Amino acid sequence: MPVFSNILLKAANGTSLKNLNTKKEKVEAIGNSFSVNDAITNNGKWNVLVVDDLFHTGASMEAACNVLRTYSKVRNIYVAALTWK
Repeated sequence: MPVFSNILLKAANGTSLKNLNTKKEKVEAIGNSFSVNDAITNNGKWNVLVVDDLFHTGASMEAACNVLRTYSKVRNIYVAALTWK
């Protein structure tokens, strides 16, 4: 099974989400920090698995998935979180 890493990129914006509590605060802090690296050279559409270390408000996961949906080589997006707050 092919594996592509570094498809989803996050710019270092210097803002930590750890001390923010509401989804609105986190969405504002995230801004447009996610982008897609066009690293898939194979033809076709691929399934993506996004793994996050902590699911609190879902702001990071939602922002990541929104950006991945714009990538024409993505078919389905699956998510997993290691912990839940």
